[in-house]
Formats: sequence, structure tokens, C-alpha cells
Amino acid sequence: MNIGFTIIGGKTSWMGGINYLKNLLYAISKLQDDEIKPILFVGEKTDIALLKDFEGLAEIKRHSVFDRFSFNWFIDTLLRDLFQINPIINKIIRANDIQGFSHSYIYGKDLACKTINWIPDFQHIHLPKMFSPLNLFVRNYRLKLLSKYSDSIVFSSNDAFDDFKKFSPEYVAKGKVIHFVSQSENVNYKTKQYLEDKYDFKGQYFFLPNQFWLHKNHKIAFEAINIASKKNKNILLICTGEMEDNRNSNHIVELNEIISSNSLEKNILLLGKIPFNEMLSLMKHSIAVINPSFFEGWSSTVEESKTMQQDIILSNIPVHIEQAKEIGTFFNPNDANELATILLGRFKNQQNDKIQYEIKDINIRTMEFANQYKAALGAL
Repeated sequence: MNIGFTIIGGKTSWMGGINYLKNLLYAISKLQDDEIKPILFVGEKTDIALLKDFEGLAEIKRHSVFDRFSFNWFIDTLLRDLFQINPIINKIIRANDIQGFSHSYIYGKDLACKTINWIPDFQHIHLPKMFSPLNLFVRNYRLKLLSKYSDSIVFSSNDAFDDFKKFSPEYVAKGKVIHFVSQSENVNYKTKQYLEDKYDFKGQYFFLPNQFWLHKNHKIAFEAINIASKKNKNILLICTGEMEDNRNSNHIVELNEIISSNSLEKNILLLGKIPFNEMLSLMKHSIAVINPSFFEGWSSTVEESKTMQQDIILSNIPVHIEQAKEIGTFFNPNDANELATILLGRFKNQQNDKIQYEIKDINIRTMEFANQYKAALGAL
């Protein structure tokens, strides 16, 4: 089967989507047969450096319709939104003998192939104040169409699937939960000394590798560090991730204000977007990984931590409990004092109190991921 993929949502800045796609294609590559041939369609302007991560995982083809805001993209989006037709995509399907498009937000009544789409979460329903009225309308409108016209819909968590059952109960039969698996094997890990020299820090640290979006809740982590630093001046939090929130332009300014007004420059280090292998290296060498998010679909941060058996300190939202019930340490994402207490305890006992847990081998979990996806394709 020739199965078409795109950069999910066409968003080359959404690292969560890019990493998910990379992990899915990697899992497919481990299947013993050659029944699935992935073809990754990207825009003509897509950065070649980004595509290096997909070398050997999929055949790569370019077309301007996959360049966001190009003329062809506008025409394609307009026809899909208003009339649910895809003449440009259908030409691509026929020219490349595509049997199915997967995880690509392509749908419609005229498609010349099957579609299996992915809905990561329903954040806009749980946190509507983070979206404009227009954005809320467009999201609901498009998700309703996707639900209607997709042949199958994948969810990464039961939590998201439960939301879908309320959102589109008439299409529940199309849904399937497939927990994705993040790879942290075969990575060119950097030494702790290398990281200290490059990023100018010393000693032990906690690690928060989320994009700086409002719902990721960096604020509570920063407030917890401020509280903890009063009792241990050496406590350190390192953060990585895209430092921009298009929906909340003042968010980064407010976070920096917390740092400056509380003189936390030596306790909170913001590195921005860094090479993926260095991000994983920081994760590996940290005391623990923190995810204080108000909302997740299925956290790649948690999956990466699980793969390397790293300690994880998580907000007690339902999906985090589903994802790491037996191995996570949980806190109220609105309670900085609770998080500060956890951090101080971990920092003090970092050598003697390392959490030990066993998790199913990464190779076994990867094959389960691949076979579940193959089964979903076979059901089309």
C-alpha cells in the first residue's frame, strides 16, 4: 500500500506533530513485511534540514499545495472547507497511486483514496478562553467534517477518545486508540560536561522541555522554583522549546518578568529551541523531567522520559494519569507550593532517592505501535 503522509497540519513549527510523525514512520519501518510504503508529501519551500529526520523512513515528494499560505494551499483549503472536495489532492493521489492518506487532515466526499486521520486532543473544548471565537468556530467546523468524511480516526489517549464520543457520537465506530511510542534509542547523546559548557550551567537540574504556550503552564513551574530557591539557592530549572505563543503574545514577556522580578536568572535557564539530540541529552542527565501542563493529548515528553526510564513529575490531569499512573509523581497544576515541595525533596535526595521502575522494552512497545497502526489500515 502506498500511504501518503504530510507534515501534520502543515505546521513545520509544531515539534509535537513532527516528532509524532517521525515516531510513527520509524515504527512502520520496523515491520517485517513491506506492505506499507510511506510517501511523505511536503511543500516546495519546506526546509531540507527538517526533512533529514525523515530520510530512510519515507519517500519524500514536494508539491506547493503543502506550503501553508501558498496559492494552491488557499484554493485547496477553500474547496475542502466550503464544498468538501479535493481536486488538487486527487490529482496527487492518482499520479502517485496512493491507496490511503494518513494523519494528514485530508478529508472530503470526493477523495480517490481512503483516509485515516489523527485527532490529538480537544483542547479547545476544555480551555476555550485560550482561543478566539473565530478559532473555536473553525476548529469545531473542521473537526465535524473530518469526523464525517474520514474512514478511520486515531486517538493517542482514551481521554481524547472519550471527548470525541461526546463531540461526534454518531461517528464513534470510526475511532481507535493507539498510544504512540517515542524513540530515544540510537541517539547521539551529549555528555553532561558538553551541555554545561555549551549552555553555561553547572550542577544538577530539573528539565522542562515544552513549547512556551500558555496551556503548558510554565508559570506554575517558575513560581515553584521561586519558592524552592528561598530554601535552596542552587535549585535549577532548564527549559527548552519554541519561545513563542501566537495566541498569547504577552506570555513570554510575563514569564520573563517572573524571572527578573524575583532575581531567578541563576535558577531558571531558558534555552529556546535546540537540536533534538541535545534536548534528549538534557532530559537524560536531569534529576527529573517536569510537565506542568493544563492539557495534553498524549505527551511526547512523558513517552521520551519513560523510554529512558527518567523520573517524571507531572500535573495531575487525566491524560497524565492514564499515561504514567504507576511511575509518575503528580501535583495540582495550580499549586506552586505542592510542586516546590516535590522539587526540594528530589533536589536534596537526588542520588539516594532516584525513582526506579520497570517498563516494557522499547522495541516491544514500538512493534505494538506499528502493528496497531497496520491493523487500523487493514480495517479501511
